[in-house]
Amino acid sequence: MFKTTATALCLMLGVATAQAQDAAPAPAADAAQAAAPGAAEALPPNADCTFDKVFVCDASGGCAPSKELGTIDLPARFLVHYGEQVIASVSDDDLPHISPIQSIIGEGDTIIVDGNDHLSAWAIQLSRSKSEVTLTTLAGGKVLSAFGTCKPAP
Repeated sequence: MFKTTATALCLMLGVATAQAQDAAPAPAADAAQAAAPGAAEALPPNADCTFDKVFVCDASGGCAPSKELGTIDLPARFLVHYGEQVIASVSDDDLPHISPIQSIIGEGDTIIVDGNDHLSAWAIQLSRSKSEVTLTTLAGGKVLSAFGTCKPAP
């Protein structure tokens, strides 16, 4: 699964990079960058995250460990791509999934990215200096909390 995940993510990023190189920058984008110097430097490196502990909670049964993160067997890998504002993963059926990041907030060492996708909401808390990462999703009356580590993406 890791080989397939890595291959799919590399292909997706390669296509995005090729498209970005072919596109001419818009004048408005240049003006926005000039108005906010240093904004690009504020983003951390993209993160390659692996989640190996998951707990699913619901009102009637409490919380229990799970061997899956949604539909992905553990350990589950996600790419957090700050520049493209997406998180990406590959299902056990080898289908890539990309979810848009709706907001990125941070203060000091903490970074939180969040979004929603098909009636589920999610948030990921990362650190600028530590490898630990936490993912929480809300869907179908259940809360899923996943824990793992991140490293800079290649």
